[in-house]
Amino acid sequence: MTSPQSLNYYMPPEWYQHECCWMQWPHEDPNRNSYLEVESWSHFNFEKGRHKWAEVAKAISNFEKVKMIVHPMDIKIAKAILHNSIEICEIKNDDCWARDSGATFLLNDQRKLGGIDWEFNGWGKFNPHDSDNKIAKFMIEKSSAEYFKSSMVLEGGSIHVDGAGTLITTEQCLLNKNRNPNLSKIEIEENLKKYLNIKKIIWLKHGTDEGTDGHVDNIACFADENKVLALACNDKQDPFYDKLNENLEILKTEKDAEGRRLEVIEIEMSNGMMRNSSISVYWTDDQWHNTDYNVNSQEEGFSKVDARVEFSKDDWYVAILGKNLTDEYTSSWNQQTAYTLGTGQFAILERTRSIAVQFGKNF
Repeated sequence: MTSPQSLNYYMPPEWYQHECCWMQWPHEDPNRNSYLEVESWSHFNFEKGRHKWAEVAKAISNFEKVKMIVHPMDIKIAKAILHNSIEICEIKNDDCWARDSGATFLLNDQRKLGGIDWEFNGWGKFNPHDSDNKIAKFMIEKSSAEYFKSSMVLEGGSIHVDGAGTLITTEQCLLNKNRNPNLSKIEIEENLKKYLNIKKIIWLKHGTDEGTDGHVDNIACFADENKVLALACNDKQDPFYDKLNENLEILKTEKDAEGRRLEVIEIEMSNGMMRNSSISVYWTDDQWHNTDYNVNSQEEGFSKVDARVEFSKDDWYVAILGKNLTDEYTSSWNQQTAYTLGTGQFAILERTRSIAVQFGKNF
């Protein structure tokens, strides 16, 4: 079968300009095994979650089109909650994480759109997942993109690329026996190179999220060619101290596909803000690039903190989800928009272009 690499397709970086954002509406199936089996996911509340999905979709729609995949059983409630600017795409789904179960979109040297339909197996632990395994093909066909099918299990959150030949991932996830038990590390690398057209793979050891078995999008991402933002921990009592520092050592000693040392920008997870939580940092060129939204609702607020950094040519756009976003945390920013999420807020902030994103305070 013809591969994306043979046709000069490649996976662009997240800051590359794009047309729209795909999301999946939370679908509750009583026959599906529960998030309660994963401690860090156990507080997900579907009723609250749907309202938060709607608020975030509306926020993203201020910047670009949003296409929401909705199960036929959920069409009525989705239409009642979602803003009328959101395009509803009806197809059965099992869960709500489009970044993981959806397509990986590609471009070729003529800017023609392609898409990869990886196998999705519910992160190796959740059933049923058959409907989610059909989402990627649906997205590719609806986008009129060239279709590429891979037999390898892969979630979008398990990889990150710089668009110039380098990919970062974690051994904890991609080499996990609940993903591709019949593939060796070398075979997995060959598949990544063939489908994403990358030349260099940087293997970190561990992630922080047990539900995904250590997705890289919780711990590191490219901010530019040769530049990586990475989760750090200076608290020796923190259970992630050794693992995160091992990852940092790998990043600081590795080189990219062009043979250059990486510039590593550390984001501290301690001091209360990030302890027992995760961080995801994403960049775009002038537009949003959130394919999903991670929220862990509890009566007292959010135990999981997501910080999404949005990059543009002239400014920084920062969206921070925290328990109590007050002026104390936003005084140095021009607050453009704030969306209240229960006891927390989703704030879209802007400042001049510089590496000065301060996530170290305790939310």
